[in-house]
Amino acid sequence: MMTRRVNGLGRLAPAALALVLVACGAPATPPSGPYARFLKGDESVRKVSEEGPFTVLDIEYSTCCGYLFSAQLDYQRILYRDKVVVKKVERVKPFRGFGRPALVWPVPLGDGKLQVLSEHAGKAAFDTVDLGLYSHDGEEGYYHGYPIAPGLRYFPSNGGVLLAGFPLRVQKLPPGLDCCTGHIGQLAGTAPDGSAYAYTDSRKEPAAILVVDTDGGKREPVPLPMATPTSAAQDLSPHSPLLRWFQASFTWTKNAQDQWNVVPVAAAPQGKGMAVEDVFLDVPSGYRHCFATDNPSCEPGWRLLRAGELPALFKDGYVPPYSYAPPPDLRAFGAPVSALVPSRIGYGGTGYYLYVDDKADRVVAAFTRRLHERKLPFVRVDECPRTEYGNPDCAAQLAERLGWRRKLDYALEGALRWRPETGAMFVLPTVAVAIVPDEGGGTRIGTLARYPAPPPMRDK
Repeated sequence: MMTRRVNGLGRLAPAALALVLVACGAPATPPSGPYARFLKGDESVRKVSEEGPFTVLDIEYSTCCGYLFSAQLDYQRILYRDKVVVKKVERVKPFRGFGRPALVWPVPLGDGKLQVLSEHAGKAAFDTVDLGLYSHDGEEGYYHGYPIAPGLRYFPSNGGVLLAGFPLRVQKLPPGLDCCTGHIGQLAGTAPDGSAYAYTDSRKEPAAILVVDTDGGKREPVPLPMATPTSAAQDLSPHSPLLRWFQASFTWTKNAQDQWNVVPVAAAPQGKGMAVEDVFLDVPSGYRHCFATDNPSCEPGWRLLRAGELPALFKDGYVPPYSYAPPPDLRAFGAPVSALVPSRIGYGGTGYYLYVDDKADRVVAAFTRRLHERKLPFVRVDECPRTEYGNPDCAAQLAERLGWRRKLDYALEGALRWRPETGAMFVLPTVAVAIVPDEGGGTRIGTLARYPAPPPMRDK
């Protein structure tokens, strides 16, 4: 569909309308300028772009009679060595990095198809590329894929698509996860033999990683410390920092079942306490530990819960995917541990729910003691004064105890506005935690948000 801009008046007197109709019968304005021979009447060139032997004309086409009653169409025309090869098209962009001059644009109503025009053997060659995606993620300037290597572009989705060429070849990647741990489907790395892929939950702030085989088989997802991949001058696209971060942070390995997995390059540091407690106390060190059963870098002794286990916690035999049973006799915050469940959280990617078999008030007291033992500053949100709307107002406490003297960014502020009816909510330097009674008679310790130190803030 051509871009259209219309001017006019809602109502015209009959005499005025007659004058307009007469004026609209005026002959078209002849084209002018160096590209006049490629234009029709009332067309004018707004911009000219060159891409090898191709010339892209950005054209304005004005219809009817002057400013008040005109309609203007904007579209593009493509020339190849002084010949028109495409008369009308929109959203044409250079398609670089494939070893030959090329242009690309979306096929109108093509359900994700792309049209690629290149020069091959001295001629203009057209290729229609079916990505197999109704839509894909992309930011300004990268709607036609992210260059990630010479001759290779990535179209993010749940897994996404790789486009290589020339000749152009489409490779549909296996889907990632879009469930309990949130959406984990951004390509971060490829196994040495190309038979598996590593996905993260975010290109800009990866906080979980997942390995998927080409046949769709999956390893268990692993939450990570929050990272911010940094850009570099040699980057081919905004996706390059994620690939470089993964390459520097992880190495590929085979597990006991001869399946690919990834492990951190640097081993997890020796924590000040138990790993299952550390994830609720200190994100940078706590999330260096993991609990997946199929990853050699994770904590030993944990196993996946089976359907029907812990019926007091999980009703009707349903157990959330990737839920873990602890090693025998494991205790956390003074209580026996029943289960650990990774879960998508409102701010900060993937967090955890820890279920323990004790009353909430006893767990809150034990959690508070642990904070004092570790000398970790904190604010009890449920003890803050309330605004006239009933929301907790912790500004003074956050400033005094955590040094947060400016307002939090809106998304984090919203995540911390939760009001537990029972139990307690703690805000720590890198994580916010809620401790509430569970329906099964025990207590649930949950990650509400995790963030860098200091967290994102705003001036007003």
